[in-house]
Amino acid sequence: MRVYMNYRRFGYLLAVIFGAVLFLAGCGTAINYTYDPAANFSTGKNYSWAPGLLANRQDSLIEKNVRNYTDKSLKEKGFTLDAAKPDFVISMNYELEYADPYRVRILNLYVYGAQSKELIWQGTAAGSIKADAASPDLAESIKMILANFPPKR
Repeated sequence: MRVYMNYRRFGYLLAVIFGAVLFLAGCGTAINYTYDPAANFSTGKNYSWAPGLLANRQDSLIEKNVRNYTDKSLKEKGFTLDAAKPDFVISMNYELEYADPYRVRILNLYVYGAQSKELIWQGTAAGSIKADAASPDLAESIKMILANFPPKR
C-alpha cells in the first residue's frame, strides 16, 4: 500500500511539473491582432513589402529574416509576393532588448490596403523572442501572428 501511495504522489508531482512547464512556455510570447472590420480581405491574394523598409536598418539581418519567414507563412496561406500589382502592402516595426541584440521584445506586422494606403490589419508578438540563426523563435512568432491573417469573420 505504501508503495502505491508513493507512485501516486510521484504522478501528481509529475503532473504539476508538466503543467508548470506548459504554463511558463505559453507565457513567453503574447500574440495580439486587430483589423478594420470594414476592410474586404476576401479579394486580395497579392502583396508587396513597403518600399524603403530596410532604410532604417536597426538590424538588417533581423529584418531580412522577418521578411523571409513572413513570405514563407503567407505563401503557405496561398498569397503571392507581387511588387507590381499588390492588393496589400506589408511593413514591420520591432524593438530589440537592451541587454541582448539577438532578442526582439516587440514585433509588429502592419498590412495596408494597396489602393487606399490605409492600415487594415496589425499583428503583434511581444515577449522575449530569440532572433539568432539557431533559434526557431522568430519564425514561430511570425507564424503565430499570421495565424490571424486574414481575419476570420
